[in-house]
Amino acid sequence: MNPSEARFIAVVMGGVCGERGVSIQTGACVTLNLIEAGHKVLPVCIHADGKWEIGGDPAVGDNWESWFAGKGQSPLTALGRVIELGVDCVFNGLHGPGGEDGIVQGFLRQAGLPFTGPDVTPAAVTMDKALTKTALQDAGIRTPRGFKFPTLAEISSGDGLQQWVHNKAGSVPFPWILKPNCLGSSVGIELFPSPEDLLERASEVSRNWHPVPGISGSGFLVEEQLSGRELTCGVLEVGESPIQAFSPIEICPVSSEFFDYHAKYTKGATEEICPAELDPSLTRKVQETAIRVHEIFECAPLSRTDMFLHLDGELTVLEINTLPGMTATSLIPQSAIEAGMKLPELFNLLIQHAIERESLREAIETL
Repeated sequence: MNPSEARFIAVVMGGVCGERGVSIQTGACVTLNLIEAGHKVLPVCIHADGKWEIGGDPAVGDNWESWFAGKGQSPLTALGRVIELGVDCVFNGLHGPGGEDGIVQGFLRQAGLPFTGPDVTPAAVTMDKALTKTALQDAGIRTPRGFKFPTLAEISSGDGLQQWVHNKAGSVPFPWILKPNCLGSSVGIELFPSPEDLLERASEVSRNWHPVPGISGSGFLVEEQLSGRELTCGVLEVGESPIQAFSPIEICPVSSEFFDYHAKYTKGATEEICPAELDPSLTRKVQETAIRVHEIFECAPLSRTDMFLHLDGELTVLEINTLPGMTATSLIPQSAIEAGMKLPELFNLLIQHAIERESLREAIETL
């Protein structure tokens, strides 16, 4: 496929989780840039109730709300319509559960539609923070000390929780960061400076922290709070081109204690330095780490690895994102622009990868 070749692209945005708003921003940005690149674009919104809506012509305006009437249909019916319309590729603008965890990837794979972003297995594994942490540790990559929040059965009383917190604090001192095991965009993350702070809040919201037996990836992960410089580094792997690490970005929250949802999505709440002010050897070390993590999880075509650089020059990897935000001010677009790549070009490369991957899969299945 010629990267400049015009295609008919469905852009899926929205979703049913806490990252819905971020996804819509991504979808709107992608849609407008694909139109600028000469593609025909079909916006598709997954509403909060799980229904899918095929939108109107996005060329009539840049306000995404004008593309949708608010009335959806079942995913199967909507996907059938997308296929009938002859869409060449689905651009996955979803974030979080249902969009970033292999579910929609498997749905589109079964339908025979090319889709951007990671394949089914990398999406599923990297969305689960506990599984990701285990894989990184097995590969000898440093990650924050941490553990899963216990089930209700393991802590049957307030005294049980108090004893558990006391025991765990012996190996992982406070402050603790609690984060949902299978959410992104810093949704639901909380910082607890002391055991007393956590125990006071536990009586109010502990039912949301515990994993649900039989539901993979549910519950919360506890991690130590790290010190140092917070960095992120994107990696692009498309076609026959060598794998490419973008320049690292340093993330400096202005008012928040860490890079939480407010810091990520409130204008002026965070200073993002692109490229990060690092000496060449540290820049290479960050890039090499990001590429190694990308390759461990087979995250083609794109990933973004978040990490901390400590005073001793060592790195601790926080997590890897396989469907990072794609608004004009998001971190990957900033990196691409710094590298001389305009957004329509980046999105074209992701579409090219999706179509080539599906063609290769079909060829293998016919052998």
